[in-house]
Amino acid sequence: MTKLKLKAVLLPYNLNTLSMRKFLLFSTGLLICGSIFAGGLVTNNNQSALFTRMQNRNASTSIDAVYYNPAGLTKLGDGIFFSVSNQTISQTRTVTNNYTFLTDSPKEYIGKVSAPLFPGIYAVYNTGKFSFSAGFNPVGGGGGAKYDEGLPSFEMGISELKPLLSSMGLITTLYSADIFFEGKSVYFGYQANAAYQINEIISVSAGVRYVSAKNTYNGSIANIMINPYHPLANPTSAMVSAPAFFTTIGQSSYAVLTANKEVDVEETGSGIAPIFSVNVAPMENLNVAVKYEFATKLEMTTNVINGKDAGGMFVDNNKYRADMPAMLTFGAEYKPIDKLTLAGSFDIYFDKDLNTAAINPNTIDKNFLEYGFGAEYGLTEKLRVSAGWMATATSVNTNYQSDQTYSTNTNSFGAGFGYRINDKIDINVGGQYTFYSDDTKQLVRLTPITETHAKKTMILGIGADFYFGK
Repeated sequence: MTKLKLKAVLLPYNLNTLSMRKFLLFSTGLLICGSIFAGGLVTNNNQSALFTRMQNRNASTSIDAVYYNPAGLTKLGDGIFFSVSNQTISQTRTVTNNYTFLTDSPKEYIGKVSAPLFPGIYAVYNTGKFSFSAGFNPVGGGGGAKYDEGLPSFEMGISELKPLLSSMGLITTLYSADIFFEGKSVYFGYQANAAYQINEIISVSAGVRYVSAKNTYNGSIANIMINPYHPLANPTSAMVSAPAFFTTIGQSSYAVLTANKEVDVEETGSGIAPIFSVNVAPMENLNVAVKYEFATKLEMTTNVINGKDAGGMFVDNNKYRADMPAMLTFGAEYKPIDKLTLAGSFDIYFDKDLNTAAINPNTIDKNFLEYGFGAEYGLTEKLRVSAGWMATATSVNTNYQSDQTYSTNTNSFGAGFGYRINDKIDINVGGQYTFYSDDTKQLVRLTPITETHAKKTMILGIGADFYFGK
């Protein structure tokens, strides 16, 4: 589940403009319903503990191939297989903003993202040349974000009360507000596949994934306080309620615009995407896989509860598109010796073709790319160690970047081990650390602004695979 944050925006203080429009707006970004882990702009690709410790699973012939390479499941042999894993994910986001009117400018905002539960569940039944499989994953979203001091986009709008009041001849040096916003967003994927081994070299698979998406928003902007000097309304320059002050000096429109606002909204939608894959093993020690997932067409429907629409930001029964992109993956595994497995991968997320109201198409220049290399070595018959690297090249331009949602190129490194308890049970444990390129963006509100975005992610994964026999 995802905790999103509120974006509070105060329009420029031109009096005619301000009186014609809303003073504060609620806005929500794809803080985590997009990918913050491995994968594309809105897709999670870290879907097993094996991925965490090796980073490259596109040519997998283990049980996590339910997600990565369904056609490769025929290599498991006859029987029933089951896998369950969980990843615990934490991320730190740091936004620095030097807007003139902020208190303590430049100011640093620290966000903590947490996803203690990020499950992957797989089941496979193989008989003869056929393989039937099913999987469950959070294919988008997951996690919760908390900014103890908000974000620049919350605070900048409220800080502009100072120049607004100064333009009226009312000197103001301080401001405050209670800003609360909690959102949850998760896209659960339910996948089923059927694979067939054409011969010893080629296997093919066809499948489908049903995605169930749900976003919920609860929050408020309340108790906006200011300290303007006014000889009658506030002669001591004390902190006073902004709506009450504006009412006292006869500015009723500003009183309405600075009044408390609430939001209680739920958005739901679902979609289906076909999945096709081919696995080719031209020689005993080489395996090559290709998979194509079609775009998932998601239409979200808005339900406003008890009229709490954030001052008109949300419209009851509004429908909008929030598609997940198509993706094409390539992978290869090669065993130069029995104890050593080398793996490589390359993914294309077709973000350029996204149909979504949540992301402006003018912010996407190209398709999102992901590529990497990993290796596993068997120390003993039971114990295997592995490590891997995965890099991404983001699809977006600077217009996409904001304090709520930003995407930059990454390098991830993972390592861990697998231990075979017996012929029926295999354990995998891994850890991953992701480095992000910093982003710097120039903004202009009432004055020029420089804002930097940085983040880092850590993942710990553990899973168990079971073989129940034929």
